[in-house]
Amino acid sequence: MKRKFVTEFGIGYMNSYTSMLTAHQLMKGGELNSVDRENISKCHIYLIAARPSPYFKPESLVYENNILSGTLCYRIDGVENEIAFGGYRWKLEDDAISIDCKYPYREIRSLNKEGHKVTYLPASYMASVYLPRNCTSTLDLNSYEVLYVGQALGDQGNRSAIDRLRSHSTLQKILALTNHDYPDKEIMIFMYQFDHEQMLTSIDGRAKSADNSDENEGRLVNAMNNPSKKKQKIGMIEAALIRYFQPHYNEIFKIKFPSTKHKVLKSCYDLDITALVVELDSEDLEFCLYSKRVKQSSHHIAQIDLVSSQNRQSFFFATGMTENKEVIK
Repeated sequence: MKRKFVTEFGIGYMNSYTSMLTAHQLMKGGELNSVDRENISKCHIYLIAARPSPYFKPESLVYENNILSGTLCYRIDGVENEIAFGGYRWKLEDDAISIDCKYPYREIRSLNKEGHKVTYLPASYMASVYLPRNCTSTLDLNSYEVLYVGQALGDQGNRSAIDRLRSHSTLQKILALTNHDYPDKEIMIFMYQFDHEQMLTSIDGRAKSADNSDENEGRLVNAMNNPSKKKQKIGMIEAALIRYFQPHYNEIFKIKFPSTKHKVLKSCYDLDITALVVELDSEDLEFCLYSKRVKQSSHHIAQIDLVSSQNRQSFFFATGMTENKEVIK
């Protein structure tokens, strides 16, 4: 394949905000503070993922002088694993005077003198927030298998991810099947904002036969002056992530993407955009995502070549370059 134009360009997106909560928290409808509610209301891409379900070892728990210590457990293929923790500072709220942990040991409750629950500390929170969280430490609890990628952009563009997920039939199906087939796993929901759009360009000075006329540069200016509309952008991000992870419960876009037949890419083809790049970064939050196709990492890059079917080089390739095998065609 040869370069059609000296200058080729692609469009790039990277998550600017990430929120995570368990499926139990989602369905229970817990309260959110105003800042979290505002941020989550702007999330229109979500991932449904699974990890080993953490629980406390009740006989290990010690609470003294507002400090909690103990052992967190989880099972993989029925085999129990343990992680000790200590020094967790927890001052009991309101009129609570004691704690307890009852079966299935997924939360520690604080109790008042009448024995009523005042608040609680979930094992999921301890595993996700307090324990060391990176891809080499407590690896099992910090690695999430991506099962489904979706968008929460309603017909009028005003539904939040939480609103849609609470009534989402696919989530109900995943919860039911996971509970039956993988009882030692819990479902986690990740929600993302993609606030910024980048125009990525490459210039191939060695492509002697490529078009270097005014049309070459005019294409880029035209694309920069006509950014994708919100619904189109969200659709492209969703499709790219589905093609990249190939999650078990997705069907559309899983294999046959990209294609000129996909309406979600119409604006790209109209503007002669030759590449789509979508990044998911969780390095600051120190957790990993993976799927049956993609290995564990805290940073993923979906690189989609939009014009290979046209027997033409895209943004990703230049004269004499070694082909990047990570690029999806």
